[in-house]
Amino acid sequence: MRWNYTEVLGHADPGHTFKTQFVFSTLPGNGVLPVSEWGALRDQIIGTAILVLLIFAVTDLLNSAPKANLGPFIIGLIVVAIGMAWGADAGYAINPARDFGPRLASYITGYHSAWRDQFGNIYFWVPIVGPLVGGLIGAALYKVLITRYLPVAEPEVGRTPTPE
Repeated sequence: MRWNYTEVLGHADPGHTFKTQFVFSTLPGNGVLPVSEWGALRDQIIGTAILVLLIFAVTDLLNSAPKANLGPFIIGLIVVAIGMAWGADAGYAINPARDFGPRLASYITGYHSAWRDQFGNIYFWVPIVGPLVGGLIGAALYKVLITRYLPVAEPEVGRTPTPE
């Protein structure tokens, strides 16, 4: 993708600055509103915790999972909803892969400030650490708040349950 848009980005921003860096990777406040790294980290933790908790809720067979192949569709809607609700503060990476790869490609192709935000602060770690911490929190919240209240899975007919 970066290669495909080389000419357009070169004309719009010949110096490869923050003006077009946000096309491929996230920035706090999307380049407009001043959001600190800590505010962006909080945003990533909360957004990813919500995502993981809801993915667990949608895919847990003991929690009335959706029928047919609606699970991926519903998860897609969840990602879109998180983007609309939580996207302004940090660009809603909510997954390290959605930011690090494009940021690395930006650096390789001339965006030498790709590891920093528009204020000059080191920023690349926020969309990596935030989702990792948020994922753990979301999983723990699902386990504590929901799993304990779900019915116990019954063993299949003809199989003896294994002792735990």
